[in-house]
Amino acid sequence: CQVLVDEGVDVKVVRECVGDDDDARLEATLEHLLPVYAKVISLKDMIVDAVGGMAEFAENMDEESERALVSLYGGRGAGNDVNNGNIVKYCTDCGRRGHGRRFIQLFLKRPGWQNYPTQTWYEHFIKGEFLCPLGKKVVDFCDEPEFSRLSMYIAGREWLDEKDKVVSFAKEYMPVTYVLDSEGHWEGGRKPPTDSEDGAMDWPWFVKEADKNLGGAAIGICQRPSEIKDLTKLGQRYVVQQHVKKPLLTDDGRKAHLKFYSLLVCEEDGVTWALYTYRGALLSISPNRWSPDDLSHDTQITIHRHPEHPSETKGWRQHWTSTYAKCQKSTAEVIRRAVETKGTVKGRLGKKQFEVFSVDWMPDEDGNIWMFEFNLSPAVAQAEFDDVRKRDARRDILMRHDETMLQEALDIVKPWEKGGEGGQWEKVREFSGVDYLK
Repeated sequence: CQVLVDEGVDVKVVRECVGDDDDARLEATLEHLLPVYAKVISLKDMIVDAVGGMAEFAENMDEESERALVSLYGGRGAGNDVNNGNIVKYCTDCGRRGHGRRFIQLFLKRPGWQNYPTQTWYEHFIKGEFLCPLGKKVVDFCDEPEFSRLSMYIAGREWLDEKDKVVSFAKEYMPVTYVLDSEGHWEGGRKPPTDSEDGAMDWPWFVKEADKNLGGAAIGICQRPSEIKDLTKLGQRYVVQQHVKKPLLTDDGRKAHLKFYSLLVCEEDGVTWALYTYRGALLSISPNRWSPDDLSHDTQITIHRHPEHPSETKGWRQHWTSTYAKCQKSTAEVIRRAVETKGTVKGRLGKKQFEVFSVDWMPDEDGNIWMFEFNLSPAVAQAEFDDVRKRDARRDILMRHDETMLQEALDIVKPWEKGGEGGQWEKVREFSGVDYLK
């Protein structure tokens, strides 16, 4: 580089083409030494400069060029014997929201897995650029289901994720639920009681945006039914529920509900389904003593997960065994109805699919449990806490819990020779879904 720079040559170095058997030294070279002499760019940037983009390169590349590109992108160096001749499995991060990036990180810890590069799939005038694997190839795992042999999204998942849809087959497991459509009309003519009716103001009311799970940010709280519509706007769907009567509190009087983690798998035949539940469920506990008159979010919306297992949580552990069994049985029944109801969740013929999700259950003093929602994108293993310096003791425990949970789920979905048998995941039930070919 020094000689070329001395001759006035504009030097660029492709990051993926630089190697060192010492990772720390490699990073120091790329970040501090080489930039003194040259501009360090990515392989993708080099291709964009040379031919206009990854898609243009894919249209004209031969097999040798593709192999070299994929090897460099995977960080193994062109021409290397990848994994001692074993069959390589490819994964591609297309940048979709959800747990795709974390699943890819976990797959890459297995021998024989390698990154596969991306290209632009299409441009959306509002949402921007969407990516797909180079050459629009189908790879072993990708966060875009169309290009993945294993889909991390269940077809029809909105029937579980959206609160006004899931109520159609989970009605008796939920508090009495009223649905307000996007034009401000009560669905089916069913509306909340008036302020003067018995019990109408004894417990708070929750007004929830039907298609959002934002950790409480999409939930409004009021005391009177007459105030409900003040928390809504036209163009948005809502579900409205009154607080569970006599909620089961911790011994020191705080509100708590169970984050009940579940794994749903559908096989390649498109009709064989299996539900697993995680024995490592967690509680979300309010920081404040609960009162029906305190309408603050911290008191009424319990979003912060408690790092101790429920069976070890002082003031609640005595309820764990019975509550887990009830949640498991009820979750299985809701899932059964979903997979057996035509037009809701669907299998994908020829493609295995799965989802890791949470179900929010709250027990009451009478031994009942009440479901609030399914969350098909639960806040677990959040990327912002990959940097251990950003973690406190609580967050460190939660990150280790989440990564273990996701790894054990992948061991079920995509078994491998050194994987476990599912760890704390417990197979609950199998179902036969709708055969859409009949």
